[in-house]
Amino acid sequence: MVISKSQYEGYLWFSNEKKPLVLDKESFELEISDNANPFVVEGFLFDGTKSISIKYLDGKYYTYEYNINDFVGMMYSDVTFFSHRMDGRKLKFRQYMRPIKDELSDGMEVLQPAEFVFVGFNNKEE
Repeated sequence: MVISKSQYEGYLWFSNEKKPLVLDKESFELEISDNANPFVVEGFLFDGTKSISIKYLDGKYYTYEYNINDFVGMMYSDVTFFSHRMDGRKLKFRQYMRPIKDELSDGMEVLQPAEFVFVGFNNKEE
C-alpha cells in the first residue's frame, strides 16, 4: 500500500497502538507491505481533493481513493460521526447519491446511495 505525500487530515490506526495517529493538515506519506507488522488496521485521509479509505482484512490492504472533483454536481448529504480516542474530533463524510431508473417507479429515476467519502474533521458546533 502506498500513500503519496500530501497535507492530510484524518487518521491511521496501527495494530500496535491504543490510539490512532491523528493528522491535522500535516505532511505525510507511507509505503507498507501487506505482511508488515505493525500494520494499519484502518484509516481515513483527506487532502482537500483526494480522499483515501484504508481497511486491513485477512492479511490484505483494501484501499479506495476518491477525487471529490469527480463528484461535482452530484447530490450528497453530509454525515458526521463522533470519533473514539481522538480528543473529541468529529469525522465528516459525504454520502453521494446517484440517479438510477427504477422499474418499481414506472421507469422514473430515483436517487440511490453511492460513494461514502471521508472529507476531514468537522469540529463546528451543530
